[in-house]
Amino acid sequence: MKNSIIFAGVRAASCSKVSKIIEIPELDGYKLPVTIINGYDDGMKFLVTASIHGFEYPGIESAAELCRELEPEDMSGAMIIIPVINSSGFYGRLPYICGDDEERKNLNKLAPGNKNGTFGERLIAYLYDEFVSKVDFHLDLHSGDATEDLCNFAAAGNAPDEETRKFIHKVINHTGFEYYTQSSGRTEFYNGSVIYKGVPSMMFEVGGAGKWTRKEVVEEKENIKRIARYFGILPGQAELNVNQKWLKTQSWIECGHEGFFYAFVKAGEEIRKDQKLYEIRNVYGELLEEHYAMHDGKVMIINSTLGVSEGDDAVFYGKAE
Repeated sequence: MKNSIIFAGVRAASCSKVSKIIEIPELDGYKLPVTIINGYDDGMKFLVTASIHGFEYPGIESAAELCRELEPEDMSGAMIIIPVINSSGFYGRLPYICGDDEERKNLNKLAPGNKNGTFGERLIAYLYDEFVSKVDFHLDLHSGDATEDLCNFAAAGNAPDEETRKFIHKVINHTGFEYYTQSSGRTEFYNGSVIYKGVPSMMFEVGGAGKWTRKEVVEEKENIKRIARYFGILPGQAELNVNQKWLKTQSWIECGHEGFFYAFVKAGEEIRKDQKLYEIRNVYGELLEEHYAMHDGKVMIINSTLGVSEGDDAVFYGKAE
């Protein structure tokens, strides 16, 4: 940008990169690492966040590497990157939850936040006020966490108007993902950006089961750069993915019982209607529940742990249309 920009009190002059660990007074000095890369010319402001769930590694590593690799001399507009939002979850190796929150809440279920709420609610409110509300697009990076096997995909924020919805889908269409979905949720961090702040948003789901690979990180960084090219932030042509498939029919199923989880399918597997996907039994082997596919499709996420609690994600599958 031709002028300096400010996020959370951190100023980045035109054609400069500033990396700083912010200490947030409203959260008792909580430390948040932020990199602001302000280009040489005007353009869109693109926010990339990771570690809402601290055990989702590919996106965290991708964001951290981009903080080091991107330079303002190559950019029009700006990129703002927060690689580790949930530091207690990341460094403490905690799936899903924020260890700093008094009630150990899941940060991805707290939108739009609450300035007078628990630690997690106040952190989400701060992120919306100091970052999301000041940008033109928000990408949140996720994985299958420590408990899920996953087939990589992108998801569009649940925009309330058709024009914004189409715009987000067009952005996704310029990534390399084979599949994408349209979220129907409201409390997820990235969804809250478009629902409560009017900022177009999406998320990546890459990798899972508490692991990361160099291949995943390379591909994820390239997909982030593809979006930046589409916005004109980075130089080069943004390529349309003509082979991408929209999983318009989708089913997210949660566990209805605490128990032992047994999967009968794998992530990425094609399934048919009425095919058995999983069952849950108690410690004595008695059947508590089982789920059969409600439609044809492809398994995108499947729980990978033996023990589950009521309300845990069990399986997500979708059908391309």
